[in-house]
Parts: sequence; structure tokens; C-alpha cells
Amino acid sequence: MGSSKIYNKEKMKRVNTLGSITKSLFFIYVIGILSIMVFTIHTEEINAPDYILGIAIDKVVHFIVFLPYPFLLWLAFNKRFSRYKNLFVCCLVPVTGLIFAIATEFLQSVNPARDFDYYDILANILSIIFASIVLNVIYFLNDRSR
Repeated sequence: MGSSKIYNKEKMKRVNTLGSITKSLFFIYVIGILSIMVFTIHTEEINAPDYILGIAIDKVVHFIVFLPYPFLLWLAFNKRFSRYKNLFVCCLVPVTGLIFAIATEFLQSVNPARDFDYYDILANILSIIFASIVLNVIYFLNDRSR
């Protein structure tokens, strides 16, 4: 009986450590995105194509940058919303992602070296929607298999 208590304590330590790591990763990600939006990044010297599959490279970068948001938010806070997991994954993750995606583009206007662009917002929003749909599919397939 005593060994199962020790095992449970060790398991809880690992879960708490993993939770702390995922929360830290999420906040580092958010701070990184906000920093990129506010500070000037000189990209003139980067030798990259102007278009990928007919889409401007800038929009592709915006799409890729916002893809991790729903997954990192879910990993960081899904235990906190354990009673309301469906609400969290279906509503809260996408809505906060959309707010974040739109707010970051408006935040760019604070920096005179950066431009506000509605198509950037569209790329950000499409990324959040796509990643949220993938997260929902994974969540519900995993939930159904239990």
C-alpha cells in the first residue's frame, strides 16, 4: 500500500512539472509573438522567395506563426478546465486565439516600421481556425476512444 502512495506522488510530480513546462512554453510563445509585433525585424537580407504556391511569403509566415497557439493553450490549461473541457476546446481556445490574432496585428501599428494589413489578419485568423479545427478533431477522436 505504501509503494502505491509513493508511485502516485511521483506521478503527480511529473504531471505538475509537465504542466509548468507547458504553461511556460505558452507564455514564452505569446511574449515572443508580441515582441515580434512591436519590435522591428530587418528582413531585407533574408533570401527567401516572394511567393510560395502563389501566396505571399509574408502571409505564409503569419499563418505558420499562429498555428501553435491553440495547441499550446490546450496543453497549458486543459487540466484547469477539466470540468468544462468541451467548452474550453470548442469555444475558449478558438475565441482567445482569434482575439490574439487580431490584437497582434493592431499592435503592429504601434511600431512605425511595421505596417497594418488586413490580409495579415486574415492569415492569422485562418491559421487559428485551421489549428482549432485540427485540435477539436484530435480531442474528440481521443475522447471518443476512452
